[in-house]
Amino acid sequence: MGTLVPLSAWDNPSKRRLEAIRAAQERNEEKLLELHRAYLVLKGRKRARLSPETLALYQVAIRDYLAWAWPPEAPGPKVEILKATGDDLDRWIHDLETQGGHLNPKPSPLKPGSIATYLAAVRSFYRALAWAKAAEIPQVRAPQDPTPAHERRPALPPELYQKLLLYLTYDEPQAHRDRLAVRLMGEAGLRISEVVNLRLTEVHLDERLLEVTGKGGKRRSVPISRSLAEELGRWLLLRRAHARPGEARLLINLGGRKGHGKGMTEKTLRERLNQHYRALGFPSRYHGAHLLRHTAGTRIYRKSRDLHITARLLGHANVNTSAIYAKMDMEGLFSLVDRLEEEV
Repeated sequence: MGTLVPLSAWDNPSKRRLEAIRAAQERNEEKLLELHRAYLVLKGRKRARLSPETLALYQVAIRDYLAWAWPPEAPGPKVEILKATGDDLDRWIHDLETQGGHLNPKPSPLKPGSIATYLAAVRSFYRALAWAKAAEIPQVRAPQDPTPAHERRPALPPELYQKLLLYLTYDEPQAHRDRLAVRLMGEAGLRISEVVNLRLTEVHLDERLLEVTGKGGKRRSVPISRSLAEELGRWLLLRRAHARPGEARLLINLGGRKGHGKGMTEKTLRERLNQHYRALGFPSRYHGAHLLRHTAGTRIYRKSRDLHITARLLGHANVNTSAIYAKMDMEGLFSLVDRLEEEV
């Protein structure tokens, strides 16, 4: 990410402040986003390890905030962004809750989780402005979602997971690839970003180990089952016929002139997964990629009943993060209510 940012333009503190003030006065969105990128590279918690996907999401959120503060049809700004208060950001959040984003011609209200992400991006934007000594950071809280996290992001029930694997059991390269991706998330517990960024040099079939780079550049060794190692081995043989020379990533695109043989992106894999869910008629609550990781977490906890093991395999820095999987164990709850019925 750092190579894309002209860091020298923001090296001088006094010049940095003047440039930030000028950009705000001239409503120069690109210049303000450039300041934000420079801040993330030089001062952000993850610095150059920030993923391109996170950066892109942050930029969408900041653009939305600027579109709200600087409505194109108004003669002047709704809010002077360098003097914005927590009350101003609360008004923006209210708009997101009731009307939706300001970049979409047909907006719909955002969910609390999306609003929290938008607010995190704008807080980061104001930290960049504070770094430039051009503004103070407004104090504001994200709205609370009354729905518990384990209900918002459920795991895929075992019968639906098996149905998905069975659906992908046919002799086409795309099916082999997609089934492997599903198992890497649904059994080994990888995040979608970890799956698409997994490289051949990080796959050790003889040891049945994957070297995975997770959030913040943290690396962990992930053991895989014998059957998953066998499936991975079959994909490696099939991959040879399609991969572009020098392509290092494990999963590659299949089909299309430009992308064939190149590393797969998160967007493409998400689209493929949702296509499969729709084809199988899965309820909408069981769409998305992250529910597969939740599926793995629930299965790991159910078998081990150990949050420390669950956290270790999933790469959670805090064992409390893994506690959600105890609450997501619907199979255990069904077993309990069935036993209760037997006593009646």
